Amino acid sequence: MKVLVACEYSGTVRDAFIARGHDAMSCDILPTEAPGPHYQGDVRDVLGSEWDLMLAFPPCTHLACSGAAWFAKKRADGRQQQGIDLFMLVANAPIHRIAIENPVGIMSKVWRKPDQIIQPFYFGDEFQKTTCLWLKTLPPLQHAKENDWFATKTHVHRGEMVTFASGKVLPKWYAEKRGDGHGRARTFPGICEAMASQCLRFRLSAVRLLRRAFL
Repeated sequence: MKVLVACEYSGTVRDAFIARGHDAMSCDILPTEAPGPHYQGDVRDVLGSEWDLMLAFPPCTHLACSGAAWFAKKRADGRQQQGIDLFMLVANAPIHRIAIENPVGIMSKVWRKPDQIIQPFYFGDEFQKTTCLWLKTLPPLQHAKENDWFATKTHVHRGEMVTFASGKVLPKWYAEKRGDGHGRARTFPGICEAMASQCLRFRLSAVRLLRRAFL
């Protein structure tokens, strides 16, 4: 598949798809941190129907509920609307299969509720970070709490939590990266692997169904 990873400069998701044989390219206004196919510039320059799949990670700085204390100011100066506009730009892209990732935020009300809410510990990383997925022509990511006939357990411990003097409780990893917006925004490896492996499985299943329809 031809895969566009929008609003990603780390190359983490892009490289997970490349490792499985996909023709993947990341795109961001920042240069890529890892060597590989990357377009540095406005995502509008590369949106188009030639892509089979897009995974988009639009900036959540002005959208996430964790920053609600600053929403009034961000609405007044237009920053929040800019965030909404970029989110909706990728949501309405002329691409058949789209997955958009963002934390819990205002897009559930501005647009619609997410199709799936996941955690890194669902996919083998001992961390908690509530993550929303909006999906177009894609099934939810599969994860299993226990081994059974059909799936291998993927869930692990959710990771340590830290309680601050104010009473606020945060995941330990998140608390340690306070102030590091880039570090907190990275997609965890287990989720990257699930996206890359399961999107491929979905495409193969679709091909098999088409073959059966014409046999």
